[in-house]
Amino acid sequence: MPADPPSSGKRLPIGLMVAGSEMTSFTLLGLLLDYALGTMPGFTIGLTLAGLVIAFYHLVKMSKALAGQKPEPPPKQDGGGP
Repeated sequence: MPADPPSSGKRLPIGLMVAGSEMTSFTLLGLLLDYALGTMPGFTIGLTLAGLVIAFYHLVKMSKALAGQKPEPPPKQDGGGP
């Protein structure tokens, strides 16, 4: 058990608001595209899932920043051997 308990979560609504607004905006964009192009529900489903992934990514990034950790950089890809 850690010596200090976690915070009371005063900043939790901010993170959920950011994530929710991202997901909602992608969903609304999908609805508008489907309505304009007559492709219901293709863009709505696709952009809702994309918004969900992006929202979770930003929530994890924000939680790491609030915890005082730096997000890990992506692994370097080198083109050759050792």
